[in-house]
Amino acid sequence: MTTSGPVGGPVGGGAVDRSSSADVTVVVVTWRARELVLRCLDSLATQVLGDLRMDVVVVDNDSRDGTAEAIAAQHPDVRVIVSSENRGFAGGNNLALREVTSPVVVLMNNDAVPDPRFVASLAGRLMAAPEDVGVVTGRVLLAARFRAADPGDTGVVEGPDGRWVADADGDVVLVNSTGNQVRTDGYGVDRGWLARADLHHPAADVFGFCGAGAALRLSALRDVGLFDEDLFLYYEDSDLSWRMRLAGYRVEYAEDAVLHHDHAASTREGSDLFLFYDWRNRLLVLAKNATPGLAWRSPARFVLTTASVALRRTATTRQVRVRLRVLASYLRLVPTMLSKRRTIGRDARVPRAVVERALVAPAPSGSLRS
Repeated sequence: MTTSGPVGGPVGGGAVDRSSSADVTVVVVTWRARELVLRCLDSLATQVLGDLRMDVVVVDNDSRDGTAEAIAAQHPDVRVIVSSENRGFAGGNNLALREVTSPVVVLMNNDAVPDPRFVASLAGRLMAAPEDVGVVTGRVLLAARFRAADPGDTGVVEGPDGRWVADADGDVVLVNSTGNQVRTDGYGVDRGWLARADLHHPAADVFGFCGAGAALRLSALRDVGLFDEDLFLYYEDSDLSWRMRLAGYRVEYAEDAVLHHDHAASTREGSDLFLFYDWRNRLLVLAKNATPGLAWRSPARFVLTTASVALRRTATTRQVRVRLRVLASYLRLVPTMLSKRRTIGRDARVPRAVVERALVAPAPSGSLRS
């Protein structure tokens, strides 16, 4: 069950207003992160929009932490859709996307803070682009500051331009994402992950969009469908990007649309929750969208790796347990994915093999995307 309504009135009082004449609707999904989403909305309230008309919709995924009431008090012009259950990133966004009527939808994470011209830059780029551009993805930077790592430092991260450690007084900004890429081994990665922002200026064309900050063309969504709610969390943006490419759409990157992201503020990277959905969803997305070779090599490799991990003396019960849960869930859902695969293949305007020419070789170092 879901309820919705203008935040200025009773939460759950009435239907979502379908009469909006906005040019762009910003959708933010939140779960038990009241202060983060309020900070996000504070930044949206100061956007420099020019002639653009903007609506903001927050989907509260059954937070039960006073999120909806706090928004009502502090941002009465924002609409809230309250879900009686946590539908994840995919289902939460879909609750809003089914109601949107503006030609452009901007998706933002609740733990992100946009620069003042973020929405105008992102939406304006998409509106000016050819119709085959279905999505424009923004320049997502890590909110933390960094400095070069010294010998003996702990918490060191390594990117393509050096080794870094978080430091509030640091003068280095690192990239979170300038769009999603998929590697030839099936793993999804954030383009530019941990690169120095002042040195990273990639091409406009990119395989997929980063769900932390992107503008989607409503007509393209109506054509290819919304997020896959079977994924719940992680890889939903890569899946939708893949389906858009199969349908003949492109994804572009807007360097001047800047967003600062508290990476993994909502879900802890490396947790059982993270690992389960990250591993499982990669396999499910490949089953739906990839050529047969890639779609079946990846789960076979995962089975072999799981067996190898289980035989190691250093393996923990947790590592093995999460992997076995992934395999069990994958086997349960793969018939559904194969059914979706047939539909996607029937409607595709671009062959799978052609789309896979855009996959990238694994880099010598770097981190898998979250």
